[in-house]
Amino acid sequence: MMQNNMPQQPPKNDRWKTVGKMLLDLLLKNWPFKLLALFISLLMWAGLITQDPTLTREKIFNDVKISVSGADAIKRNGMIVLTNLDEVIGSAQLHVDVPQMQYNNATANIFNARIDLSRITETGVQDIKVLTSNSSTYGEVTAVTPATIQIEVDDYITRYRIPVNVHTAGEPPEGYYAGTPQPDPPMVAVSGPKTLVDKIVQAEAILDLGHLPSREGTVRTATAFYLLDEDGNRVESSLLSVTSESVLLDSVVVEQTMYSTKSLALSELGMITGEPADGYEIKSVTYTPEVITAAGRAINLNLLDTLYTSSSVDVTDKESSFQQQLRVRRPTELIYLSADTVTVEVEIGPVITQKSFTNQKVNVVNLARDLNVKLDTTNVDLTISGPQLWVQGLRTYHITMQCDVAGLGAGEYELPVQCLVQNDQGQNYSVELDHPTVKVTIEDR
Repeated sequence: MMQNNMPQQPPKNDRWKTVGKMLLDLLLKNWPFKLLALFISLLMWAGLITQDPTLTREKIFNDVKISVSGADAIKRNGMIVLTNLDEVIGSAQLHVDVPQMQYNNATANIFNARIDLSRITETGVQDIKVLTSNSSTYGEVTAVTPATIQIEVDDYITRYRIPVNVHTAGEPPEGYYAGTPQPDPPMVAVSGPKTLVDKIVQAEAILDLGHLPSREGTVRTATAFYLLDEDGNRVESSLLSVTSESVLLDSVVVEQTMYSTKSLALSELGMITGEPADGYEIKSVTYTPEVITAAGRAINLNLLDTLYTSSSVDVTDKESSFQQQLRVRRPTELIYLSADTVTVEVEIGPVITQKSFTNQKVNVVNLARDLNVKLDTTNVDLTISGPQLWVQGLRTYHITMQCDVAGLGAGEYELPVQCLVQNDQGQNYSVELDHPTVKVTIEDR
């Protein structure tokens, strides 16, 4: 019998045990060197990754400030932005593909989020793109939110020769008069949006006279001004600019001359001429105003006490009261009068005169049939006062004197004496009697 000399293979399970033992021995022997080799391999792998610019990673920047450029350029192009950019431009969000090696170094300001107004070519509502800048070192912006910003654009124009008017408030110091204010400059140029500039018709400076000094001479005051439309409403906007000879203005200079004042009365000399109609006279003459304030240099005012009118009031043949305006003559040394005219009121009425009548019989009226009457005075004297023409025409037969005993029975009475004037024509007159009352005795028959 032949023998088999070939080596015997171990069983399969034993082979796996042998491999496991070999690996365990490999790990347990020289393990620090093996860990170092692994660490170096990882570093080399990381280095290769960071040095490869094609390997990027997305980085998101929030609350990125959006800047504005081209503000001057758009004005040179004849346009202006009406929208308040501070209100509509918020912050942006940027999505950027950043190279791995610059991920930690990349910042939002590198990509310069902005809008460029110089790219605007027409007026109206515009959607302006938010622009960004890419960097070969720090990466490329892939998305911007918001992508556009909506703004409104108008034509930018300038209007020249807008007049400056001065409005005064308050009163100058007591004893002084402020002359006509003169603005410097008298005209300005206004630039801004056409929709606003077209409304403006004037600039108004407001001067408080109460702040002026108490002295004669020229005063120059810097004061703020406002732009007004034709209805007097203020037109205000930060988009408007006011210039004079290319100098930007925020105020104007108002020049005034201060003068001393004095109160002067009107002279009545020669103010009334002529005579009223026969039987009429001037009752009174009044002037409004009675006193006029004059302004001028103190040295000139000291020489004046009275003012005169340039004409007179003619009362010839007048029978009733009337008013008339007269112009006040202003001496050349005065620069101001508080009134250029005076109203003269002339009161004209009839001349009041008196006429006496004597021994006028007193008649008893309304006596009952069954009674008798006696008077202690049967005749009286009287004086009538009234308009001259009417009184002069009175005669004795126009006058009746009477005593009224209506309803009285027997007895003694003291009764008034009544004076009746025939056809008195509604005249206003008075009667004075020497015996205004009489003693009356009534008896039965």
